[in-house]
Amino acid sequence: MSDIHPTAIIKEGAVIGADCKIGPYCIIGPNVVLGDRVELVSNVVIDGKTSISDDSIVYPFAVLGVMSQDLKWQDESTMTGLRIGKRCKIREYVTIHSGTPASTGTEIGDDCQIMVNAHVGHDCKIGNSVVMSNLVQVAGHVEVEDFVILSGGAMVLQFVRIGRNAFIAGMSGVGNDVLPYAIYEGMGGRAVYRTINRVGLMRHGFTNEDMHAIHSVYSAVFRETEGTVEERLNRVRREVKNNKYAMDAIDFIENRSKRGIGTAKHAE
Repeated sequence: MSDIHPTAIIKEGAVIGADCKIGPYCIIGPNVVLGDRVELVSNVVIDGKTSISDDSIVYPFAVLGVMSQDLKWQDESTMTGLRIGKRCKIREYVTIHSGTPASTGTEIGDDCQIMVNAHVGHDCKIGNSVVMSNLVQVAGHVEVEDFVILSGGAMVLQFVRIGRNAFIAGMSGVGNDVLPYAIYEGMGGRAVYRTINRVGLMRHGFTNEDMHAIHSVYSAVFRETEGTVEERLNRVRREVKNNKYAMDAIDFIENRSKRGIGTAKHAE
């Protein structure tokens, strides 16, 4: 039995899972699906073709699944929806928009924490265990892989891809793709590669050998000058071929990055 406050408005057609808590003045649209034990604290608006999976919690004044701000698609009936995974925490004043016909919808993975005043635009694909700190702004069509942390005030340009286990420093503008396992920082300007994300990687069980192999790849790209980047990657590939993380980093550079990986500043 769900606990629904009498001031909440739930439109006919909405599906509410078992043991949900829906607080005062929440508004839930007719195409919304809530999993089991989802909690909407109060004053939450959820609309469009939105689904929120089990054990997630949404805090006051969040607005989820409404029509995107993409001026090419202004017909609400064409929106492709929003899917939020399990055990997510969506904090106060967060906005996450529906996908457009340009994609299968906006997606947020499991175990994500999206903090106060953050925004996720239309057609984004956000992985698992992603943290977006206060005031992070993510434009449309951005792809964020698992275990990424975006610090406060970071802004991400449309169509950027951010590799897994990356860390984006606060107040950084992200206009190029971000390498996996790396720290990028801009501090009021464009984010550039700094070094590998040692602390984050250690917390996720990466060994010294793993980190050395990843660092070797990025040193070949950013620090070495002999030959082309392609030639340097071919050389370092032979050295790290048995390390899955270093090979993933090479694959990101060669195959997954579409906007380029930018430059480095004081890279270690």
